[in-house]
Amino acid sequence: MSEKYSKEDFIRFVLSTFEDSALDKTKAREYLSSQGLNVDSMVSEGLKRVKKIQLQIEAEKTRNEMLSAELVKQRAVEWVESILKKIDFSLPELVKQEGLTVSFRNMESLSKEDIKSILVKHFTLKFFEEQKNKSI
Repeated sequence: MSEKYSKEDFIRFVLSTFEDSALDKTKAREYLSSQGLNVDSMVSEGLKRVKKIQLQIEAEKTRNEMLSAELVKQRAVEWVESILKKIDFSLPELVKQEGLTVSFRNMESLSKEDIKSILVKHFTLKFFEEQKNKSI
């Protein structure tokens, strides 16, 4: 009759076969060295692998953030373009509505591209904040 063993049983078995010397760091180094292994090299290689994995994780995180930034900026561009197309668009009204602080004395002298650029930056930041608040 065959008995089934769980993962816990296997782990207990493996741990029970370790010698006490394997639990002490110094004795473990001595044991591995006595088996012909270069412990310092193993540690160095392990640390390199960990660092490489950390860098890969950071790179992936940065890629995701950049993709997210592009999507948010695209959303802001589309939003601003839709606002600017409205017949009743008023920059002073939008400034009041959004609570923007502007340092232009004559907003009327701004070109359409200047207005678009300012608003895209504003809405990109606003949408980033909204996205950040949703993820919290």
